[in-house]
Amino acid sequence: MSKYNKLAGKHVLCIGGTKGLGRGTAEASIEAGARVTIAGSSQRSADAAVAEIKALYPSAAIAGFGCDLSQDTVEADLEGLFDKAGGDVDHVVFTAADALTISGLQDLTPDVIRRAGHMRQVVPMMVGKVAARRLPRSRESSLTLSTGGIADQPRAGWSLMAYVANGIVALTRNLALDLAPVRVNAVEPGFVDTELWKDLAPQAKADMMQAIADSVPTGAVGRVEDVAEAYVYLMKDRNATGEIVKTRSGAQLV
Repeated sequence: MSKYNKLAGKHVLCIGGTKGLGRGTAEASIEAGARVTIAGSSQRSADAAVAEIKALYPSAAIAGFGCDLSQDTVEADLEGLFDKAGGDVDHVVFTAADALTISGLQDLTPDVIRRAGHMRQVVPMMVGKVAARRLPRSRESSLTLSTGGIADQPRAGWSLMAYVANGIVALTRNLALDLAPVRVNAVEPGFVDTELWKDLAPQAKADMMQAIADSVPTGAVGRVEDVAEAYVYLMKDRNATGEIVKTRSGAQLV
C-alpha cells in the first residue's frame, strides 16, 4: 500500500460539492481513490451533479444528497446528512456559499449582516459542532473550511465580507483545538472562476477576470482544478492542523 495515496478508500463528504470548488474537490478526491458524498442545496442539484460526475468517472463511488443549510434547523439537517452519507465519513470539506454581499458601509443594515452571516458564520460553526461528534477521533480525519483572499487584502465595499472571512480564519484555528486530534484547516483562495460570479453580466465578468489576470504574477485567475488541490493536500497531510492554505495567483505580491 502506498504511504502517499492517503485518500484511497477513504470517505470524503463535500458540503457544497455540486459546483465550484466543492465539485472540483469531489472530482479530485475520486481521482485520488476516495469514495465521495456530495451535498447540494436540493436533491435535484445533487442528483444532477452525481450524474455529471459519473459521466466523467464511470467507476466512481459517489452519492449525492440535498441538504438545505439556510434554515435554523441547520444542526439537525447536518446530522441527517451524515446519516444519509452512511455514518463512516473520514473527511469533511465545506465550500457551500451563497451570493456575496458587496455593499458600501452606509448601505449595511442589521438584517443584511445577519443574512450574510448565516452561511459564513452560523453554518461553519454548526459544521464544526456536528463534525466533532461524527468524525473518527484520529489525525487521519479532517475538516476543511473555506475563507477568501479578502481576509488578508482589504477592498473598498467589502467590509462585511472581510469580517466574515477573518471569522473563518479564527474559527479554523480554534476548532483545531476543540476537535483534536481531528485536524481542522481552511483554504483561502483568491479570485477563482466559479459560479460565485454568475450574477454578473457576461461582459462585466469577462472584464473583471481579465483585469485580475492582468494584475497578478501568474497572469491568470484561479481555476477550480488548481485550487481544489489545496483541499486534497489538507486532507492528506496528517501533520497539518489549524493552518490556512492560501492559493491566490500571487495577488498578495502586488
